[in-house]
Amino acid sequence: MCGIAGTIGLADRRAIEAMTAALRHRGPDDGGTALWPEAPLALGHRRLAIIDLSSAGHQPLSWADGRYVVTYNGEIYNYTELRRDLERHGCTFRTQTDTEVLLAAYATWGEDCLERFRGMFAFALADFAERTVLLARDRFGIKPLLYAATPGRLLFASELTALRASGLVPNALDLQALRHFFSLGAVPLPRTILAAVRALLPGEAMRVGFDGGIRHRWRWWDLVSAARAQAEAVARLDFASAAACLRQHLEEATRYHLVADVPVGAFLSGGVDSAAMVGLMSRLTSEPIRTFTVGFESHHAAFSETAAAAQTARHFGTRHTEVVLSDAEVAPVFDDLLAAMDQPTADGTNTWFVSRAASREVKVVLTGLGGDELFAGYPHFRRHALAAVLSPPGSRVPACLAPLRGLPDRCRHNLMLPALNASERLATLRCLMTAREQRQSLQPALLADPECEPLESLYAPACRHGLDPVAQLSLAELEGYLAHTLLRDGDAMSMAHSLETRPILLDHVLAAYAFALPSSYKLRQGRGKAVFVEALRGLLPEDVLRRPKRGFELPLLRWLQGPLRHRAEDALGSAAATTLFRPAFLAEARRRLRRPQPRDHRLWPYVVLVEWLRRTGAAL
Repeated sequence: MCGIAGTIGLADRRAIEAMTAALRHRGPDDGGTALWPEAPLALGHRRLAIIDLSSAGHQPLSWADGRYVVTYNGEIYNYTELRRDLERHGCTFRTQTDTEVLLAAYATWGEDCLERFRGMFAFALADFAERTVLLARDRFGIKPLLYAATPGRLLFASELTALRASGLVPNALDLQALRHFFSLGAVPLPRTILAAVRALLPGEAMRVGFDGGIRHRWRWWDLVSAARAQAEAVARLDFASAAACLRQHLEEATRYHLVADVPVGAFLSGGVDSAAMVGLMSRLTSEPIRTFTVGFESHHAAFSETAAAAQTARHFGTRHTEVVLSDAEVAPVFDDLLAAMDQPTADGTNTWFVSRAASREVKVVLTGLGGDELFAGYPHFRRHALAAVLSPPGSRVPACLAPLRGLPDRCRHNLMLPALNASERLATLRCLMTAREQRQSLQPALLADPECEPLESLYAPACRHGLDPVAQLSLAELEGYLAHTLLRDGDAMSMAHSLETRPILLDHVLAAYAFALPSSYKLRQGRGKAVFVEALRGLLPEDVLRRPKRGFELPLLRWLQGPLRHRAEDALGSAAATTLFRPAFLAEARRRLRRPQPRDHRLWPYVVLVEWLRRTGAAL
């Protein structure tokens, strides 16, 4: 796990060194830059040593007498298998790194090497013979890759922080991205909060000439296509056989994710996903697993999962650490938390705290991210499946439901679902502020763009022909919430503490198989994750398997009312806030800090946004 940066069409030592220095937290073990003024090109790297801890892992790394040079972030878990295959092709290796295997794989197979990699990665690989740079990102976007393109040059980096540090990227906000942030508490890909910066999508690659021009951009992997390739074989499996096959995939994925030359720990919550992960790890390691859980003081007991996590830890004999957050420690670290946010977000706070604790003992942790999205674990899977039955595709809005459109927006999440089409239903999933509320709450300057895309347009790609409503929702969550919130924040918040996180359930072989399974195997007798739970029988205790789904929450609103009250009031009264929100909205928001109401959880992302803008100086 590392940080990468580069300038294509420009070889500016000051810029590349500033970008690389801004990524030091991602790789405190080593760093390097290389410039080629004649190209012109500059590459930078910060290293967190996980595989081959020697100096041989220094990057940027070259191959074939310097024809190929790479700066790479991630882990290719099957690199030893690929290395043996490449040696049969005549390749000779100087290091034990997966980085050198990546270079040899590209030299041998070209762009097709991407399909052979099993892992998480983002890299820039320069070919000096072809005078191009290949930028590529892993299938689910676990590792970030951002870029800013202007005529004659292209800058890229692992974080927005590095691009801003170059001094070459305008600090102007993207109005469309802001509108989506108010709706979702995050900026959906490929946009970023800055107008000049975009993100490479998961499973996407881009070819850039040394002149800085984008020559070709393509999606090299797609979950739906990967799942359809095995649909015929999966269709022959009954429920029990499907669960048994899933267990094999889970065990295989766990073996791969344990590949490291340093100790590997695990984040452990009270849910079945992380419990399964720890259980699978325990079968493959001889030493006790280090596990880490975040919890809260007794007056926030309703938010805490420490008891359930401790039960799992005792069952598997782990070396367990509980991070119990007190209200007193929240305010002093709020600025550190903001600094870790590469972009403003409603999420990631828990990851920041638990990563801080874990990084004191390990460099790598496994996580259970992706289970709810792949196996229909969220309660809204049931609601949406029912709504789709009540409103078949192509039907008109039932006359009896049409009057409900005039009810308060919160009612749409339940009563109105059958009256909406597929993309409209998906757009209600995680909506914090509807279009109508935005017109009432935001300053006119933010609403001026007549071509602003509606929120439901983000979900249209998930409404593919041939996918049932559960599969559509699963795809929307995987390519939406998981990609632009959970994975992005998980990476930023853990790497702020130089900690690598590995989501086992997003192993692409496992995920494609899971997505190919019939929805009736996932959502069964009113419960989600049915086939996943069945696959874990004999590994986890029955009381853990029967534990009801519980969303992980933090007492964010209570913190805003308590230790962060003065900070929040100051933020909502600032000049930055008045450029975004109407005075009436701000006055009501400050009042609700004293007397909160049910939907006031929205105050956290909006306070974070204002503070992020004040910190970075980004403006409209």
